[in-house]
Amino acid sequence: SRLNLALLLTKAKKLPVALEAYRQVLNVEPEQPVAWNGIGLVLGEMRQFVDARNAFARAIEARPDYAEAHYNLSFTLSNLGDFEGALRETKRALELDPYYVALKFELAIDLQYENPDLSIVPDLGGERRAEAAIEEFSFDPTLLDSLFTELAPPPAAPTPARGSEAVVGEGTAAGYATASDYFVKGLYDRAVAEATRALDRGGDRAEGLALLGDIYARLGLHGEALERFREAIAARPDYPRALAGIGKALLALGRGAEARPSAERLLELTPRDPDALVLAAATRADAGDPAAALHALDAARAVAPARADVFQRIGDIARSVGDNDGAVVAYRHALELDGHFAVVRYELARLLAARGDDREAEQQLVAALDAVPTYAEASLALAELRRRLGRTADAIELLVELLKRDPYHFDALIALGDALRENGRRDDAATAVARVLRFDPNHTGALYREAVMLAEQHRFREAIARWERVIELEPAGEYARQARRDARTAVDLQHIFAARGDDAAGVAGVPSLPASDASRARVVA
Repeated sequence: SRLNLALLLTKAKKLPVALEAYRQVLNVEPEQPVAWNGIGLVLGEMRQFVDARNAFARAIEARPDYAEAHYNLSFTLSNLGDFEGALRETKRALELDPYYVALKFELAIDLQYENPDLSIVPDLGGERRAEAAIEEFSFDPTLLDSLFTELAPPPAAPTPARGSEAVVGEGTAAGYATASDYFVKGLYDRAVAEATRALDRGGDRAEGLALLGDIYARLGLHGEALERFREAIAARPDYPRALAGIGKALLALGRGAEARPSAERLLELTPRDPDALVLAAATRADAGDPAAALHALDAARAVAPARADVFQRIGDIARSVGDNDGAVVAYRHALELDGHFAVVRYELARLLAARGDDREAEQQLVAALDAVPTYAEASLALAELRRRLGRTADAIELLVELLKRDPYHFDALIALGDALRENGRRDDAATAVARVLRFDPNHTGALYREAVMLAEQHRFREAIARWERVIELEPAGEYARQARRDARTAVDLQHIFAARGDDAAGVAGVPSLPASDASRARVVA
């Protein structure tokens, strides 16, 4: 009853009250999958996609074969820009149920008997004849004509007089100004609605579409943004804002080579604009032309010597061509201009750690997290560094804090499993790895670690099966290389146990590896 009430409130768009209704369900049954799925839907309606993702994940954890929750999670991941995760969840949902079924009301029936027969005979017959004769009726053709007259579209509105065009222009300009204000304040739904309304009222098409593109890009919907920017270019060729939007959207989608023509055209139109120079440098670097990229950045540094992002780009390009010392110098210049530039501190820390300067690398990562406490990549890098320095407890604490914010961050769960295993907490490590595999059964990192833990228990047959799966999924990957090595070791260990006359499973109590499996393991190795 409470689930039905919550769904009714959701359909009535009384979202805060619906959340409270679902909360009451969870007070009675904390792992109720339908309730978690409903909470995710409500949060999605409220555009709180991060919390919605976590709610759908809880639904899947409670019921792994819940196809609707997998579908909903895929939609939410797409809104967050995680298209790879969205594709993974969609494939899993299609495996479970090829049809998406929206959340619906449920009917509970108390039956009087234990085994009631409520079966309904299917109607397999063809046409049915009416029992009684059909009454006579008369057909009036004029009724049909009048019906088409009623359905005809209304006449087009008269073209406004020249004097009213200024009024319309002022109204749409005000609409775009309001939309831009909402955009700056982070009220993206209102910004989209206001920009669309002004566009429908006859506002400047290129300006409105470019504004929509900027909003979608900020939301991480780079494909949608790219479409709007291209429509803006079709309406007004060589519109700088749209050219810049196309370049940035293609870069975000990993299609830097395609972005270069738009960036170069923008640079021709605005040769002294530092943003255009930085964008051109980024596309040139992605297209494999670092020399041209550095030339653009030198010009940007001359135009805007106080911009830290210019030195960041110089450092990125230097690192990409193997000039790590030059990259360190550029990153330090960027931090002199902007000490709160977290991503620069993160990249600098990676370079410092690679050359063995662990102390300063840790300082840079801590400073990055002070600037941006939710910086997940910096948290993972700092945890890995502390683990490598033997401070496993500190690494575990850091990863737990990250997982409190994002309980289903796969990389954090994998790193936590590694740290727990090193700390001797093997059962907890297995739980962390199992959580990843519950959501992504083909996650090679989790499969590899599960195999390692199985091998530690002398369960070689199961371990080799996992390693074989890793090799099948990513035959050229790093995990596959390690899996081949470890499978070879597992075969050798099996022979050692057999030569001693011991059970290959030893303490684990699992039968030793049969000859057929040993042969297969040699093939894997």
